[in-house]
Amino acid sequence: MAQPPPSERALAGALDGYERVIEIGVGRRPEVARTLADRGREVVAIDVDASEEARGAAAATRPSSAGALRVVTADVTALAAADDDRGVRDALGLEAFEDGFDAVYARNLPAELQRPTVALAERLDAACLFTTLGFEEPIVDVRERSTESGTTVYVAR
Repeated sequence: MAQPPPSERALAGALDGYERVIEIGVGRRPEVARTLADRGREVVAIDVDASEEARGAAAATRPSSAGALRVVTADVTALAAADDDRGVRDALGLEAFEDGFDAVYARNLPAELQRPTVALAERLDAACLFTTLGFEEPIVDVRERSTESGTTVYVAR
């Protein structure tokens, strides 16, 4: 497996203290989710159109007491706006994670998904960390956490 780029390593490092996490917008790059699962974390990676790459990473990650990766087709905007918490729990598989989630994160989070991502984290009473596309500034209240690689990880909760 190829080494993830510095920005993805920085995000994975920032998430080291969290046991159960959700990745928003996993797309075709499941490296952060896979890295976290390999480090013993329980990861649910969501996307509106879960890619074969993400599904393959989940299939290759063996669920164990050490960690797991599950890929779910879901829309963060719909989850954040849902009227019914049960629907959110079902979509995310919360029954599998009775204690809920510790953090919601995203890499290269576009501005239009920042508010729903933070809203989902608030709904789940979870931390929210993300990186941006680089040319965009966060549109939500954040604290900046700079890393040795020069990557800025934004902490919204």
